[in-house]
Amino acid sequence: MKQINVVDFFCGAGGLSHGLKLAGFNIIAGVDIEESCRETYESNNAPFINKSIVDITTTEIKQLFKPYSNSYTMIAGCAPCQPYSMINTRKRQDDNRKTLLDEFRRVIKGVRPHLVLMENVSRLNEENKYFAKFIDMLEKSGYHYEYKVLNARDFGVAQNRKRLFLIASRLKNIKPSFDAIKTKKSVLLKDVIKGLEPIEHNMVSAKDYMHISMRLTDINLKRIRSTPKNGGLRSAWPDDLRVPCHAKKEAFLDNYGRLAWDSLSSTITTKFHQYCSGRFGHPEQDRALSLREGALIQTFPQEYKFVGSKDEIARQIGNAVPVNLAKAVGKIFL
Repeated sequence: MKQINVVDFFCGAGGLSHGLKLAGFNIIAGVDIEESCRETYESNNAPFINKSIVDITTTEIKQLFKPYSNSYTMIAGCAPCQPYSMINTRKRQDDNRKTLLDEFRRVIKGVRPHLVLMENVSRLNEENKYFAKFIDMLEKSGYHYEYKVLNARDFGVAQNRKRLFLIASRLKNIKPSFDAIKTKKSVLLKDVIKGLEPIEHNMVSAKDYMHISMRLTDINLKRIRSTPKNGGLRSAWPDDLRVPCHAKKEAFLDNYGRLAWDSLSSTITTKFHQYCSGRFGHPEQDRALSLREGALIQTFPQEYKFVGSKDEIARQIGNAVPVNLAKAVGKIFL
């Protein structure tokens, strides 16, 4: 089979790109508006183009593909998912980021790559006008396509993380189907991070710059010490440790909780390194997850190089497609 060459839009730190790379694809470039991702992406994948998709012309992308005219082309992309999330659909309905899917449609229509791969939140469907227009473009442009919601836990990722994937091809000899996707044996949190060196909060491992845990305030240190190990919740706290805003309404009960060794991780978000931002307390140690732990849960290889501030790296990790999931989807095309 001919080589498949990929330009990855909204590439971030490169979770999708790296999964495709491990599956055997040739990554030509990543495109993202967030400059802070550049060094991480380029250290592990391919050249980084710091542009918004709004400012990218189809001519530019065709030029990137020009040296590969004797092989196949793919445009991949993960348009920012926040506008389609459960929380944000209750907010402003005119979020400009929703139009980024329209821009992705524009690029694909203009470039006409042989193959298309798109990832987005699981709630996206054809009732959404932007997605419906995207599907209509694929049909009119002669693409065979399928889309399906996949859960990362079925592909060697120790977390519940549901995402919609769309695969499309205008080639007669490549008709990818989710029927061909291969699941993996489930892994649990203990399989991924239990062997790491113990560290305290506000500490970095001497062996691994990424194995670093954020400092806890005095009150939060008392809170995590009062949270039962291996899956405990804040309901165990004495009254003097309770957060005032929780007194009237018991919402987001996982916040300030500990993870459990024999379970899956909470979905890794852009703030997984902050103890108060979800169920991100370490199962045993009195701290939040380290950056390394978040990266491993997202199935980034140990040798993957991350560059940036602690908050920037956490955002890079939390926004990424889990590498193992991207690799499994990529193999559908091969």
